This record gives sequence, structure tokens and C-alpha cells, in this order.
Amino acid sequence: ADVKIEDGPNQIQREDAKRRIIVGFNVKGRDVQSIVHDLQAKVATELHLPSGYYVTYGGAFENLNAAKQRLMLAVPISLLLIFLLLYFAFNSLRQGLLIYSAIPLSAIGGILFLALRGMPFSISAGVGFIALFGVAVLNGIVLIAEFNRIRQEGGEQDLHLVVLQGARVRLRPVLMTAFVASLGFLPMAMSNGAGAEVQRPLATVVIGGLLIATFLTLFVLPILYMTFEKGKSKMNAMSAKAILILIFISSVGWTKAQAQTPITLKASIDTALKYNLSVKAEVLKAKYHQLLIGTGHNLPATSIIAEVGKFNSDYNDTKFAITQSFSLPMVYKRQTNLLKQEAQSSFLNIALAENILEREVTRAYYHIVYLGRKEQLLQSTDSMYHVFLQRAKLRLKTGESNVLEQATAQAQLAQISMELASLKTDQEIAQIQFQLLLNTTEELTPKANDLKMPTTLSIDNTELEKHPYLLQMEQEQKVAAAAVSLERAKLLPEFSLGINNMSIRGQDANGGFNTEADRFNSVQSGINIPLLGGAQRALVQAAKNNETLAEVKYQSGVRTLKAQYEMAWLEYKKLSESVSSLENNSLPSAATIKKVANQQLFSGDINYLEWVMLINQSVAIQNQYLESLNQLNEANIKLQYINTQNK
Repeated sequence: ADVKIEDGPNQIQREDAKRRIIVGFNVKGRDVQSIVHDLQAKVATELHLPSGYYVTYGGAFENLNAAKQRLMLAVPISLLLIFLLLYFAFNSLRQGLLIYSAIPLSAIGGILFLALRGMPFSISAGVGFIALFGVAVLNGIVLIAEFNRIRQEGGEQDLHLVVLQGARVRLRPVLMTAFVASLGFLPMAMSNGAGAEVQRPLATVVIGGLLIATFLTLFVLPILYMTFEKGKSKMNAMSAKAILILIFISSVGWTKAQAQTPITLKASIDTALKYNLSVKAEVLKAKYHQLLIGTGHNLPATSIIAEVGKFNSDYNDTKFAITQSFSLPMVYKRQTNLLKQEAQSSFLNIALAENILEREVTRAYYHIVYLGRKEQLLQSTDSMYHVFLQRAKLRLKTGESNVLEQATAQAQLAQISMELASLKTDQEIAQIQFQLLLNTTEELTPKANDLKMPTTLSIDNTELEKHPYLLQMEQEQKVAAAAVSLERAKLLPEFSLGINNMSIRGQDANGGFNTEADRFNSVQSGINIPLLGGAQRALVQAAKNNETLAEVKYQSGVRTLKAQYEMAWLEYKKLSESVSSLENNSLPSAATIKKVANQQLFSGDINYLEWVMLINQSVAIQNQYLESLNQLNEANIKLQYINTQNK
């Protein structure tokens, strides 16, 4: 090329707020990638640009790199799908791998014909290889299916004869498959018109690959079939399926163990209420107190006495006595009532535990969401400073700046890295707490799209008396009153009844003689009066004091809960106004600061120190918004916990 400097019209082009000069050229007789590689080597050694200038390579080379990335994904997926279809067609891993051998055999022909025609590997050639693999595998399916059919029908059991007969029968279909595809691509392989640079590599790969693959398939595949089938134990279809199922289950299990499972807040609360161990403990405690109600009418143990000895005369006599003591029915009734009140208190403890658990699950759920949003902010900031660091290194290398700019970028990145590491630990701790509340080992991630909690709150606090905490304290008053009533009843006397049976050997009043067989019965009754009832009266006074204490605690709980709700409502209103102000004013300003700062830095209107200050200001506003949202959620959760009617 003859390069000259001449006067002419000038145009300043820009891209991404940077001036751009395009040097374009066409490629002929060579592939794009090798030309760009040579160009990059010469530019690196021979071209010295002013500070702030750099070279990028686009156009066909950029498209080539993007297409290669797509092929790196498309080719493995195609090969995997081909193998899966082969397995389901033959129910045999061994025969699937056998037919799979047609793929490298066909690749030999495609590569050979590209080399013979002097064509480099291109994206169209890669697409041709994908088409080639499918047709080559089809020929292998035709042959193997025929071999299996002959063996299943029992026509021939000798492998050599089976292969000869099957190849002879399927020679024509195999050749037809190969020649139809090859002849169909022949016009594309010989084309010279528009689009020929795309058509020729694709057709060359398909034609060359099919010619070589057909020849090798007819000779190599039968030999491999005999080698695989002779002298080896057969793997039946069921065993192959079992292997595939085990592989699938293992892969699914590994994926499930590694991946996080998304979950909604409602599902989290439902899971916690069902499986949380604290709630289960309260349920078991309530069942325990429920079973204790049956002990309300428990009588003292029956006394059975037996005596043998000379307690009437010189003769040995025997005596048997059965005695039972009991209190008045009022005592058992009041004792049962106390047990019922305690059981009811236990059931209210379940509702209180569930309410507390719901609060803690909601708090942990949105705390994880908050940490995730903070991680996104830090990662975004980290990306900006990485770009800034690269630019600082380039400016330092070209002598446009001193080492201070690079050191500042490195210090900022180090600070962000420390914050990300600390945040990662916080996320792990939050995840452990969340799993503990739900009593699960599965790693769960909130499905919430927004950090801000939905709310239906109101200032009305007239329903606070229905809060489980106050209901439980009110029930404690009933328990204390039942205890007072029981202790008073214990001041009443107790009674006892007994039956005696004994022998009185010796002379009776009529001059006769009583033997051991002559038995005498008697009945006794007694009353136990608490003459010294000072201790029991002290218990009554203690129970009364406990009743007064329960009443005071309830009144204090009501006032405290109402005051907490009013304070939480004021805090919620303050935070809500702060969040609204940040959303309407500060956040848009932060986005504008970030955008303009980046533009002015790259255009040279501000220096790096001013850029760092502006970016930090923008990040601080966004971080303040996240903190305010987190505090707003905390206030919201507290309000919902206090006033259950708002849920």
C-alpha cells in the first residue's frame, strides 16, 4: 500500500465515549485468524502509539471468535445427543460406542480434503463437521442393526458369516446414503459466486468426510463388531440401563448438593412451622401437660397391712387390714382445673413460639436478600475499579501518570476484596441460621425479587390484646388463680376408711373356744384435721402473691407492647420516608454521578482522584439505600410481630 498524507474531509468517530479511528482491509488468499495474529505481532513490536491510545481487532476476526465460542458449546452437545440416541436405539452402551467410532473415521476425511484444497478451518467448516457426524453415524446404525437382526432371527450365529451377510445386504443403502449427501453438496463445493467462501468449506468437509467414512465404515466397523462380540461377556440392556440410571442419579444428586434451591417466604415459614425443633418441643410439652390432666383425681396409695403374733393371747393370731385415705371431691376438682389451665398455657406457648419463629424466619430471609444485594453492589464496584486499574496501568506504562493512580486503584480493589470476603462469611452465617430455623441441611436461597418487604400496616393497636404473648400472660393469671384455689382446698380435712379381718384364738364369753378359722371383721374410719396448718396457709399466701404478680406482669406487658408498637410505628414511618427520599432523589443522582464520572474520566475532563471521590459517593448512596431498606424491613417485621392482625 502507498500511504500518503493529503488534505481531505475529516470525521471524528466515537464509541463508548472514546475517539475511534478505523483501519479496515479485506482478506484474500489467507484466513482471517493467521493474518490478525501476524498483525498483532508486528503492531506489538513496530507500532508505538501515544499515551491513551490502544488497538483492538474487530470485524470478521471478532465474529470468528464469537462463533468459535458458540461452536465450543454446540459440538459437545451434538456429540452427546448422538450418543444418547444411539444408546436408546440399541439399549447397549457397547454397541453405541461401536457406532460412535464412525465419528473419528469421518473426521479424517473432512480434515484431509480441507488440506488437499488448501482451505483453513472456518466456522462453516465446523458446521460441516456437525452435519458429517450425523450422516456417518447413520451408516453405522444401518450396518449394526442388520447384524443384530440376522443374529436375533437365528439365520447365522457365526460372527464372520453374520458380518459378511449383513455387509452384503446393506452395501447398497450405505452407498446410497453417502452418495446422495455427497452429490447434493457438490455444487456448493464447486461454487465461485457470492457466498462461496462460506459454502465451499462446509461442502468440502461433508463430501470428503463421507467418502472416507463410507470406505472405512464398510471395513473397520465389521471388524470392530466381531472383536467386541467375540470372547466377551454380554452386557444386557437392563445392566446398561442400571448404569445410566446410577450415573443420572449421581449427577442429579451432585448438582442438587451444589446448587441452591430457591424458596419463597411463605414456603420458608411453612417449612419452619412444620420442622423447627423449638416448636416441636413446645408441642411435646403441651401433650405432656394434656396427659397430666388425667392425674387430677389421683388418690393416695392404698395401705395393706398383715400382722402375725400373740397380740390377743398366748396363741398366735393373724390380722389383715386395708386402709384408703382421700380428700374431699372439691380438692380433686380444683387440682384437675389447675392441670387444665397449665395445659392451656402450654398450648398458648405453642402459638407464641410459632409467632416468634415466623418473625425470626422473616428476619433471616430478608437478611439473606440484603446480603445478596450488597454483594451485587460490591461486585459492580469491583468491576469498575478493575477497569480503572487496567487504565491506570496503561497510563503508567505510557508515562501519562505516576504510580499514585495505580496504587489508589489497587488499594480500592483490596478494600472491596476484604469487604467481599467479610460479606461471604456473613452470608454463610446467615445461611446456617436460616437452615437451623427451618431444620434442614439443604442450602436455600430466597426467591424474593425485591429487598423491600410488602406491608399492610396501620396505626391501629386495638387488637394487641390478642397477641400470643399477652394471651399467654393472661393464661398465667388463670393458672395462678387455680393454684390459689387448690392451696385453699388443701386446708380442708382428709378422710380415711379401713377394713380389718383378724383371728382371736382362746375361750369366748360363752365358755366355748375360738380357733384360727374363726375370723372377726371390723370397719374403721378416720378424719385428718390440719390443726397445725401454718405451712399450708403460707402456701396459700404465696399462691395469692403469685396471682397478684401474674396480674401485674400482664398489665405491664399490655402497656409495654402498646408502647413498643407505637415506637416501632414511628420508626417505620421515619425509615419509610427516608427510603422514599433515597428512591426519588438520591438513587437517580447516584446513577447520574456514576455515569457522568465515567464519561468525564475517559474524556479527560476530570482526573483519577476526582473520579474515585465521585464513584465512592455514588456507591455510598447505594449502600445507604440498602442499609435503610434493611432497617425498614426490621421495623416492618417488628410491627407485624407485635400486631398479628396486620399479617
